Amino acid sequence: MITREQIKAARAMLDWSQKVLAQQCEAVSEPTIKLIETGKINSTPETLGALQSTFEDAGLEFLPQKGVRFRDDLVTVLEGRTDENTFLRLLDDIFYTMKDTGGEVLWSFADESTSPQPVIDREKMIRDNGIRYRSLIRYGDTDFQHEAAEYRWLPEGQFLANLTAVYGDKFATVVNKPHSNEVEKIIIINNYSIAEMKRKEFDIIWDFSEQPKA
Repeated sequence: MITREQIKAARAMLDWSQKVLAQQCEAVSEPTIKLIETGKINSTPETLGALQSTFEDAGLEFLPQKGVRFRDDLVTVLEGRTDENTFLRLLDDIFYTMKDTGGEVLWSFADESTSPQPVIDREKMIRDNGIRYRSLIRYGDTDFQHEAAEYRWLPEGQFLANLTAVYGDKFATVVNKPHSNEVEKIIIINNYSIAEMKRKEFDIIWDFSEQPKA
């Protein structure tokens, strides 16, 4: 449930008075909002849920660490003239998303055996900026380019052709052409909650998967 600090912060971001919030959220009166924000009453989950839904409908997103921000559910579709061109655009997005914050890129269903030189060069630029990689790869694959500790073998039969990546608040998935390994497009979802869910899924699989033998 949201906190009174988040309620006040959300109102400020939307430039809403307590009166306007009460008008937008018909289930909660202005006097009740005032009492909640001053800490004079302990509100019910139903009341806090109604307020949260009102703010979310207005385009805000509440974060686990008591933060609040404007929601950014933008979906970006990358399409290029060639597979390589499209994938380089994904790597560029990873670099510019993470260059100031650092962190990890989590790859699932990765296969580095056919990476062309421009892709290798772009990934070096990303790594040189302090951005780390972890990758889930095909069982038995030893054709990787970095330390074995960065990789885990997926269980046999669980490898898919559609590469995915989690980075920052984004989740990207490669969509292949029908009955082909050629890239048709890459879809990037910019959403904190989805990225966190995919990050947790990745970590669960990582913890139960085998590290390749160097």
